[in-house]
Amino acid sequence: MRNQTRPIFRFASYLIIVISLLSFGSAKQSNNNRSVSFYTGAGIPISGLNDWYNLTPLVGIQYSYRQNDNTELIYEFHYKKYTHGDIENRSFQWVVDYEYYNSKDASANMSWNDFIFKVRKNLRNKTYNLAGRSITPSFSYGFGFYNYAQKVKGLIYPGQYIEMDETFLMEPVMDRRVAWGGNLGIGGTITFNEKMDLRFGLSYHTALGYIRSFEDWELFEVVPLQFLTFELGIKYNY
Repeated sequence: MRNQTRPIFRFASYLIIVISLLSFGSAKQSNNNRSVSFYTGAGIPISGLNDWYNLTPLVGIQYSYRQNDNTELIYEFHYKKYTHGDIENRSFQWVVDYEYYNSKDASANMSWNDFIFKVRKNLRNKTYNLAGRSITPSFSYGFGFYNYAQKVKGLIYPGQYIEMDETFLMEPVMDRRVAWGGNLGIGGTITFNEKMDLRFGLSYHTALGYIRSFEDWELFEVVPLQFLTFELGIKYNY
């Protein structure tokens, strides 16, 4: 499976490089119409994914080309990893003796590497000042592909009969896919000087992928996969 995803990542890397070069080439010779921002924040699972995982740290980078005073074209990569899925703490009821069994070696995690294109609209007519700083609200929309991999292992096999052997474990289960998806966001920019801004935002993401169900543990299939990202970062204009 890993070998199958490598050509996709290679193509994605080339695509982002080409788009970035085109943006550089077509940019006007004015100052500060491009920017790079680095941010951190949190990935917040919702709509079923939150039954599996809790919020987790997130890191990301954006390259932005300012098309005009109100519109930015953005190429973004972010990474996050959910760990210690809820299934680690859940028991299943064995149909033979109706007792509940917990898998002490259970482990579940899910990593994401997401490549996104988005358009950000800066509402400059809504700019206001706070504590001597200029704050410009914005909203964004876009699409991209979301590479995720969930691995669940260490679960006792629940389909046993006659006698329960707690050392008889299921084979590890892996859900891995590169899924297309979309995103919507709101946020704002706090201006410090001509070269440096502080950016914050909240985005909704949906990816056309799934993770399979583990019904014996009362965890069910999740499709599509949805989450929020809260972002706070520094934006360098050049």
